[in-house]
Amino acid sequence: MRLLHLVSTISIAFLALSEITFATKNTMKSDSIHDTTQASDETASEERRGAVGGGGRELPTPAPLPPGVYLGKEFGGPHGYRFTDVDMVKSGQKVVSISIRSHGRVDAVSLDIVLPAGDKNTLYHGGNGGKMNTTALAEGEHITHIEANWGHTRYIKFTTNLGKVIEGGRRTDSVDVDKAKEGFQLGGFIGRSGDEVDMVGAIWTSIQPVE
Repeated sequence: MRLLHLVSTISIAFLALSEITFATKNTMKSDSIHDTTQASDETASEERRGAVGGGGRELPTPAPLPPGVYLGKEFGGPHGYRFTDVDMVKSGQKVVSISIRSHGRVDAVSLDIVLPAGDKNTLYHGGNGGKMNTTALAEGEHITHIEANWGHTRYIKFTTNLGKVIEGGRRTDSVDVDKAKEGFQLGGFIGRSGDEVDMVGAIWTSIQPVE
């Protein structure tokens, strides 16, 4: 009987300890999820406010931007990870080609650029899904318009100064456009991405070098 009582006491103590450990783990996990969700909800709320009357958001310009560079609107949602090509672009650069990966939505966007010093860079954002469509730009051809449809980024269209259209994805009812200032071109991207492009905007760079 004493042995049975001892075993019973040990079992009850073990179960109580297990419940405390489980509760502690759940509390820590819940706090972590709450922090993430809170940040996501705040970003989503900001996105909804900015989307009223057009969808694109004019974001505060981070400092410092390189000379002859400015940021356009961003289109899309709050998911994925923030990215920017600001440190990779310069005024006077040349865009050699543009690529879009897409199927039912925009999976990735990419620019192949040549900097004034001759360095070549590929600016790629998104995942590996969908079908890749690459378009080379002619001498003197520049991308001057961007159109995006969302939620997330469902469709995107780029138009050059020569009227060439590069597009991918599937259109939605939520649409807005951004246009380069005179003498500027698409030089890179800002936005959010993971396995797909969730938000995208243009980095506009001066066609001519600016010191």
